[in-house]
Amino acid sequence: MTTTATALRRVLLLHGDPHEASRLNEILTKAGFAVEISSEPNPTLADFFDHPPSMLLVAEGTGGRSVETLARDLKADPLLGRLPIVFLIRNVRVADVDWETLAVDDYITTPYSPDDVVRRLRLCLSRMSRSLDANPLTGLPGNTSILYETTRRIELGRPFALAYLDIDNFKAFNDRYSYGRGDEVLVVTCRLVSTAVSAPSVMDDICQTIIRRFDLIIPDFYDEEDRTRGYVNSVDRRGNREQYPIMTVSIVMVSTETQPITHAGDISGRMAQLKKQAKALQGSNYLSDRRK
Repeated sequence: MTTTATALRRVLLLHGDPHEASRLNEILTKAGFAVEISSEPNPTLADFFDHPPSMLLVAEGTGGRSVETLARDLKADPLLGRLPIVFLIRNVRVADVDWETLAVDDYITTPYSPDDVVRRLRLCLSRMSRSLDANPLTGLPGNTSILYETTRRIELGRPFALAYLDIDNFKAFNDRYSYGRGDEVLVVTCRLVSTAVSAPSVMDDICQTIIRRFDLIIPDFYDEEDRTRGYVNSVDRRGNREQYPIMTVSIVMVSTETQPITHAGDISGRMAQLKKQAKALQGSNYLSDRRK
């Protein structure tokens, strides 16, 4: 287990029974977690300033408090309140708790199996990672998820293609019509992309389909005057007034069918060259490293 991976699996265990706390510490440490133990439901936050936990595992009864009271107090804490919380609770108590009203992420019934504890905590952290990485507007995965999936496919050794899409003149559109309408463009573009997922061998057709649909829909986001004129007036980053054409889309794609990809970093250089070429062209364009 690397230091980085362990840091991402740092668990604060709140438990009033020293024997059980020690047992859980042994189980989790063996599974690659870093564990901090406290018998107090309100630990001193200064203790976690340098190495903050990534999640809480809390036993009902810690500090003589119920699940409801512990959940309320922990969520009110400025540091711990933003972390996922998993409760340890007796099986006979589960039906007594109104889980829908508690801002907790999961529970594990006792008596528990060691493997179940490890699996549930890993799943909780996985959900948290996906939630934090996803774009809040479109729901699409962020850079961390993309890097993970790219690395996974490289390790599997299966053919894959990776496409990068950029909306040209989007900033000028935002400046002209405000972020609200810009968000609508992003959501629609997300839907166009999300409906076009397939194998590398048909990526050319997919990208061309996205371009065709994008060019068909985007003019409707402009006012009739700007749409008829074919451009909007806006200010560039140096403060100069410029005329910016109707938004277009540039898509570039690299594939393992062209040459092997042994590391995620191999993609960056190939993408950069293609993006530079695509941006130099007018209108919506698609470039692939399979094309000579």
